[in-house]
Amino acid sequence: MNRTQKIRAVADGGLMLALAGILSIVTIFKMPFGGGVTLFSMLPIGIYAYRYRTPQALVVAVLFGIVEMIIGLKNFSYVSGIGSYVVVAIFDYILAFGVLGFSGMFKKVKRTPAIIIAAVLILCTVALFTVALLSSGDKDMIAELKSRWWIIALEAGVIVVLTIFALIFQKKATASSVTIATGLAVTGVLRFVCHFISGVTVWSEYAADKTAVMYSLYYNLSYMIPEIILSVLMAALISNLLNFDAETMDVIWKDDSQVKKLWDDEEPAQNDKAE
Repeated sequence: MNRTQKIRAVADGGLMLALAGILSIVTIFKMPFGGGVTLFSMLPIGIYAYRYRTPQALVVAVLFGIVEMIIGLKNFSYVSGIGSYVVVAIFDYILAFGVLGFSGMFKKVKRTPAIIIAAVLILCTVALFTVALLSSGDKDMIAELKSRWWIIALEAGVIVVLTIFALIFQKKATASSVTIATGLAVTGVLRFVCHFISGVTVWSEYAADKTAVMYSLYYNLSYMIPEIILSVLMAALISNLLNFDAETMDVIWKDDSQVKKLWDDEEPAQNDKAE
């Protein structure tokens, strides 16, 4: 990267970090089992991870985790002990949001396997959530699930439909829409794993008569599944409206032939000395 690109990377990183922080404050709706779904707060980090290299994206993603930790400082009042504070800080914030820095992982992967991998992972989380609830033995939770069965069915249906459309129209979709959407799907699952570990090790005292594993599963999956689905939907939409390969992100795709790409101004490699 030349000096101009480095400056642009820092500026874009600050912009996306601020946008992600603002969007994370906006809660679209609260889930019945706990947790809330934000206004596409993972998407800005996914866009940055697509535009820049993974090491840079990881820095921005970890900073996002720190911002989220500052916003959620009151959560530390619900636990006690240095060990618990460390686990919450690392697994609920720094690692949980830091993994979003890998959202550009499918940039050099063929579209079909990337779409299939992302779809299978999310469908597995939906299935895991349902099985966890049904096997928990918690009559209240099972009754809640049965009364809201359409939510699970809708989520699974959306994933299947999106996957079918993605596979059919993948050649017409932009490279950024496939990469960002699939990347967010996979890193969203990784984020859930981090929250799950925290739930089992620290938040288990709130499990009441449930096992720590079951409690952590349906608490975290209940809001992470719709969070991932909505992020993927918005990523697919916005990536077909804006050109994230362009030097500036406000360029519409219809002007693509006249667009200066983000990496067009790379410094040319120095020629070997002749003779």
